[in-house]
This record gives sequence, C-alpha cells and structure tokens, in this order.
Amino acid sequence: MSDSLDIRKFNPTIPKSEVDRLWRKLQDTRLPEHPIVPDAGDDYGPPLEWVHKLHRKWLNEFNWDDAQNRINSWGHYTTQIENKSIHFIHEPAKTGKEGAIPLLLVHGWPGTFFEFSRIINLLSNPEHGEQAYHVVLPSLPGFTWSSAPGRDWTLQDTARIFDKLMRGLGYNEYVTQGGDWGHFVVRELGAKYGESCKAIHTNMCPAVPDAPREEWTDREVVAQAKIEWFLSGHIGYGQEMGTRPQTIGIAIFDSPLGVMMWMGEKYHELVDPKYHDLEDKGFVDDICTTLCLYLFTGPSILTSAMVYASNISHDQYPHFVRNPDNFIKTPFGFTSYLFDGAPVSQRACATTEYNHGGHFPAMEGAEEFVADLRECFAELLQVESKA
Repeated sequence: MSDSLDIRKFNPTIPKSEVDRLWRKLQDTRLPEHPIVPDAGDDYGPPLEWVHKLHRKWLNEFNWDDAQNRINSWGHYTTQIENKSIHFIHEPAKTGKEGAIPLLLVHGWPGTFFEFSRIINLLSNPEHGEQAYHVVLPSLPGFTWSSAPGRDWTLQDTARIFDKLMRGLGYNEYVTQGGDWGHFVVRELGAKYGESCKAIHTNMCPAVPDAPREEWTDREVVAQAKIEWFLSGHIGYGQEMGTRPQTIGIAIFDSPLGVMMWMGEKYHELVDPKYHDLEDKGFVDDICTTLCLYLFTGPSILTSAMVYASNISHDQYPHFVRNPDNFIKTPFGFTSYLFDGAPVSQRACATTEYNHGGHFPAMEGAEEFVADLRECFAELLQVESKA
C-alpha cells in the first residue's frame, strides 16, 4: 500500500472460548424485577422494560457468528504511527475506481468502527453508478484494537495521525466524515490540514443561532431545549469518565450488564423514537455487536474513556467552536437530525436538517445518510475546485 507506513493485515476473529464465556455470563445475569421507583419511566435511565428486552434479545436472538462474518468481510489492518498501533479498515472502491474519492470515516463514543458497518459497501461498491469512495475507517486510539491514547492525548493529536494514515495509504487528498467525538477530529482536519483534507461532513456541530432568542425559529427553540435537557440530566456518564475513567472502566470491565447499561443507554436516549421498541432487528444487532466488541477487546472499556478525560467537556463546546484557531477552513457540510442531542438549525450552521433520525445516522438510516454524503461532497468539491 505504501512504503512510508508498515501496514500489516489484521485478523479480527474473536476466539470461540471468549464468545462462549460471554454467553455464559449473559445467561447468569440477574436483572431487577422492579424499577428504582414505581413511576420511573425513563427519568433515571432507560425504562426497565427496555433493559429486560435488550438483554433478552442479546442473549437469545443475536448471533455473534453473523456479526463476525460481517466484520471479517472487510479488510482489516494495523500500522504504527507515532509509536501507536492503529487498527483500521481499508476498503478501496470496487466499482468506479478511476474516479473514486478517498474518504476517512471517524467514529465516536460509545461507537466503534462498526458504527459505519451499513455504509461501507454502499460507499465502496455502489450498485447504480453513483460516486464511489475508497473507504478508510480507523479505530480511535483506545478503541477496539488501537492502542491506548495516553494521559495527554487529544483528538487534535488523533487528527494529526489520521492525516498521516491517509497520506501513508497514498491518499494525498481526501474527504472525511465524523460525528460525536469524531466531529472534533474532522473539525481539526478541516481547520489545519486543508492541504490534504479537501472537505468535511459532520452530523454534530455545536452552535447557537446568531440572532436574539425572540427571533429563533421553531427548530432553534427545540434544539436549545434538547441541549438543556441533555446537559441538565444526561451528562453524568461524561463527568464520570472525564474525572474517574479507571473507576468506571474497571467497574464494567468484565460485566456484560454493566456495558449494556453504560453504553447501551445512548442507543435509547439519542435515537429516533421509532427504535425505542427494539423491534428493528438490524438496529438491535448493531447495538449488540458494539457491546460485544467492547467486551471482546478488554482494555478498550477503560482506554476509550480517556477521550472524555483528555478533551473538552460538553459545556465547553460553544467556547471551543468560537475559537478562531478551531474554525473550519475547508468546505464543510453538516446534517442535523431532530432526535440528536443538539439538532442545530440550518441558520446556525446546518446544510441539511431532518425531522427524524438521531445521533447514529449510519445505523439509523444508512441509505439516506449515504445519499446525503454524496450530495454534500459533490457540492463541496465543486466549490473547492472553483476556489
């Protein structure tokens, strides 16, 4: 692939003994029969009915072998960059190779590379002549098979090594997409690596309308209410990982139920309500695969929490994005989903806004998400070519 990086093939297959052990622990799990208070609902966490249902589906209906086959269907590699081992998927375009665009996908927490599982083939092997992409999908430092980030490692550092990864693969110019913590990686790439990063797309972009509150649109009022809702009662997980990552990491390190609650919670409170009943098998399977990956890659339950300990806290987002050093300088697009934690309006910064969807668009609506990316990058690269 490249002389500048020592790239090695990687086998992501999980030993059967580990799979069997996890299912024994799932089988032996006890769940409470009653909520914390009789009328708890989802005031204090996901409803108990949802918890029982997800556990039951994970134990009885989810098939790890199917998930493993999906994972193994892509090309997995590792390479050393700045003394860190970085795991990544590399799926060069299978159709439309000549005009294919290199695309870096960056996940967040509680996601993994698998968050993009539904769109990898849609992008690299389009069936109807659409724009094809060379897909590169790394695991953030500390996640799955990438090595731990270290005490002072920031997402700006991650952006630097991901740029080196893309150029080391021979992609001297590329586009990138990311949400959640991935947003801060792609933002940095768009702010400081414009020579190689030619356009970015994000599904998260902290912003407030540049208008008096009395002039806000209905969407902007909803967005502010959602942000206040999130910051006032749903941010405890970030504070815990930001200050005591080892405590919570060890607490859930070998606990399927602990991982299910700590990470699975976000797949209830930050998604389109149509997924709340857990009747969409594909969506549930994706959640279960993600939970398994955290448990099968041991240390990543601890080390992934460092993304909160070493980076800005949620309440610092507005200050961060207003800092001129962090302004995005390459062409960029932002898709806002109504049920995300901050469904920002078009006037604030969104190029597209939907009245559906949540924090995980590649899982919740893969084909729509891919169509949006294609439209966005076609427009942005045209703008770039005229600059």
